[in-house]
Amino acid sequence: MNILAVDTTWEIMSLALYVDGKVYGKSVAEGAKKHNSLLLPAIEELLTKAKVDISQIDYFAAVVGPGSFTGIRIGVSCVNALAFACGKKCIAINALEELAYPYCEDRFFAAIDCRHNSYYFAEFCGGYSNMKNIGELTSEELESTNCLVVKKTGESNPNNLIAICLDKINRAEFSQLAPLYLKKSQAEREYESKNMDKTV
Repeated sequence: MNILAVDTTWEIMSLALYVDGKVYGKSVAEGAKKHNSLLLPAIEELLTKAKVDISQIDYFAAVVGPGSFTGIRIGVSCVNALAFACGKKCIAINALEELAYPYCEDRFFAAIDCRHNSYYFAEFCGGYSNMKNIGELTSEELESTNCLVVKKTGESNPNNLIAICLDKINRAEFSQLAPLYLKKSQAEREYESKNMDKTV
C-alpha cells in the first residue's frame, strides 16, 4: 500500500509518503506564499527518493484546514486533481487531528494560532478520533480550560499524517476533499465592512 499526504495549511509545507511500510517525509520552509510553485516539485522529489511513480500511489490525502486560506486551497485542489487523474481515493485530515494524534488524555485541546490573540481549536476526549468541539477561542479562553493544550509550532509530523491515513483507510473514511474554514478570510471581512459602512 502506498499513500501520499500533503499539508499546505501552515507556513512550513509538509509532505509524507508511505511506501511498503516505510515513511518518507519532506518539509519546505520557504513561506506559504510559495506553496503553489513548490508543491508539485516537492512531491516529485519525494516520489523519486522512494523510487515510486505517482501512478503507484493507492491513496491521496491532504490536510484540509483550518489554517492559511490560500494554503488550504492549494493543497486541496492539487491533491484532488492528482487523485482524479490516477483514479484513486482521497482522505481528508483536519490540521487539529494531526496535532492531537499522539495524545490520549481524557480531555485535551489542540490549537493553531490564527492571529489577533485567537486560536482555532478542537476539543478531544480520549484520542484524536474523538473530537467534541471545534471553533475559535482567545488565548485566555484556552488557558481557562485547565486542560492540556497542544499548540502547533512547526511542520506536521509525517508519521502522524500516515498513521491517521492508515486509521481512516481501515474505517473506509474517503471523500472528495473540501476546504475547512472556521472563519471568513481577511478579504471577505474587509469587503463586508466596507459594504456595511456604505449602508449606514
